Amino acid sequence: MVRVLPLTIALVAACAPTRADDPKAKPTPAPELTGVSEWVNSKPLKIADQKGKVVILHFWTHGCINCVNNYPHYKAWGKLYKDREVTAIGVHTPEFDAEKKVEAVKAAVKKHDLPFAVAMDNDGKNWKAWNNRYWPCVYLIDKAGYVRYHWEGELGKDGEATMRKGIDELLAEGK
Repeated sequence: MVRVLPLTIALVAACAPTRADDPKAKPTPAPELTGVSEWVNSKPLKIADQKGKVVILHFWTHGCINCVNNYPHYKAWGKLYKDREVTAIGVHTPEFDAEKKVEAVKAAVKKHDLPFAVAMDNDGKNWKAWNNRYWPCVYLIDKAGYVRYHWEGELGKDGEATMRKGIDELLAEGK
């Protein structure tokens, strides 16, 4: 399933995404990261400490081919926004027990040269806090800490363009 969610419809109770261009929608505060067993590529991060930055937060697991198909987009964003106020966080929530091994996640990060911080969510606490339903799933959090965009599934050309436009819009806010 690949779609950008209509952001006036609350598809997830605790994290109903909104769009900057919908004046009726009320942004939802991004849930704080919780229960992270280990960090890969980063020291521990908190959403609250990212205020003033646009945060790209995505749920993934290294055994998911749809997640793997999104890697080129995440890597391109890392290069495109390298010198901007953007933080990317991958929340690795395993579907199967074999995906819980930090060594396997580190090997996937190295093999695919993934540049983003990875929060190991082996107990699914973040998955539950965000009421997430799919791998992969990408959320954009604005500079004030509110979820503003949400994409479920592979990004493909349309999703990448939509989310990149969202990142650009959120970066332009408050200038």
